[in-house]
Amino acid sequence: MIRLNKYLAENTSLSRRDADKAVADGRITVNGVPAEGPWVQVDSSSVVTLDGKRVGLEDYFYWAFYKPVQILTAYGDGHGKDTLEVFPMLAEKKPAYSGRLDYESEGLIIFSNDGDFIRKLQKSEEKIQKEYIVSVSRQLSQEQIDILKKGITYEGIDYLPCIVTKQDEKRYRVILHEGKKRQIRNMFRHFHIQVRRLKRVRVGRINLDGMKPGEMRVLTQKDLEGMI
Repeated sequence: MIRLNKYLAENTSLSRRDADKAVADGRITVNGVPAEGPWVQVDSSSVVTLDGKRVGLEDYFYWAFYKPVQILTAYGDGHGKDTLEVFPMLAEKKPAYSGRLDYESEGLIIFSNDGDFIRKLQKSEEKIQKEYIVSVSRQLSQEQIDILKKGITYEGIDYLPCIVTKQDEKRYRVILHEGKKRQIRNMFRHFHIQVRRLKRVRVGRINLDGMKPGEMRVLTQKDLEGMI
């Protein structure tokens, strides 16, 4: 733990005296609350902002990863199935993730050591879009598409309204604001339709951006704009 003015001096262009003035002028928040004074104690887990922009992002990492099919979104014993630990960087750090994909699904997963960011991605009330390309065994009727758009209940689980757009005869673009277990597979199963391929291509403003299965890229400040 260190004093707020020292933390600001070490992580911004402000001197300690400038940091004291910034606090007095109400330009600094700590964990969403205006800082009481430059003596406040903070550490790398504290969310400190200067003029609305987060300070100390270098303490955090934000990764986009393209999960291949037949990989469990988990660490540890996969009971004979490969897990995220087949990828050395994930095996070493075991970072938290948002956007679990089932074994046969592929696509974008976000990893970070910023717990607040991960929790934000997981909350449906944040209305962060998750976009998927879904290939299925047979096409939906227009009536079925309209039903999905309004939200359904399947086996006692409520699924919120979503966006469903037909791409071709057996392929759809689906955009959700939530991410319940096996949600898209269950939505199509409601109409006795089997999902043949499921690929997440976007979370918020972050997309696969030409990535190949098994690839990872470091997210930029532009990628994260409006999401942290």
